[in-house]
Amino acid sequence: MELLKHIVLLFISPLNLVILLFAIGMILSKYKLFAGKVFKLLSLFSFFLFTQPYFSDLLLYPLEHKHKYPRIQSQNNNPDYILVLACYYSTLGDVPATSRWSECSLQRNTEAFKLHTISGAPIVITGGNFLHDPNVNYSEKAREFFLQLGVNEEKLIITKSGFNTREEINSATPYLMHSKTWVVSSATHIYRLKRIFSSLNYAGVFFPVDHHTKGLLMPYISMPSAYALVKTELAFYEYAAIVKQKMAYALTH
Repeated sequence: MELLKHIVLLFISPLNLVILLFAIGMILSKYKLFAGKVFKLLSLFSFFLFTQPYFSDLLLYPLEHKHKYPRIQSQNNNPDYILVLACYYSTLGDVPATSRWSECSLQRNTEAFKLHTISGAPIVITGGNFLHDPNVNYSEKAREFFLQLGVNEEKLIITKSGFNTREEINSATPYLMHSKTWVVSSATHIYRLKRIFSSLNYAGVFFPVDHHTKGLLMPYISMPSAYALVKTELAFYEYAAIVKQKMAYALTH
């Protein structure tokens, strides 16, 4: 199972897929097979497609824009808790703390802080020892982040555990059960999060951040973009995670 996971992670990279197609083409061409030309042309076409921003936008659109940012109507809708999912904090190098936070972490934490300011609800922080330095706990670093923003320590709850989305939700179960929760995560994760909450009968309102697309679908062609490759890989990863989630659900029900 672990080997399969590594194989999937290897080939969700668009660049790796292009290289694989080209390598197959070279091997087949060595034996003077027509299919060799087909695979080499397919690799070039794939490279052009994967580096087009519009293609990556199309892939990400159903993930990021199916779930709209909710409107907060009144204080009567305030939650019992605000759950902010982990992203990443770098433990490498000699840089300021702000530079150590990934973009997705900064956006998630900033949104959670904003929602806390509006509602006054406690912030539940998840995430374990999954960083480059295994002795550094993500939840503890995130708590420091909120304390420096002025959040009262009594309003911060850390689980200190969780290596993936499901584990993070499980670590926060004592606070999510029989509670109304505002959930903050990246827009691409909301689909999976809603499925998890639904399967556990948890009440959640979801606040997507860290969008990689603007939700515009007007077709266009542009020069190849390295950032489009990154966004395409992000989409491939999330679709693979959704397939894994559905398979796991099917096997347990």
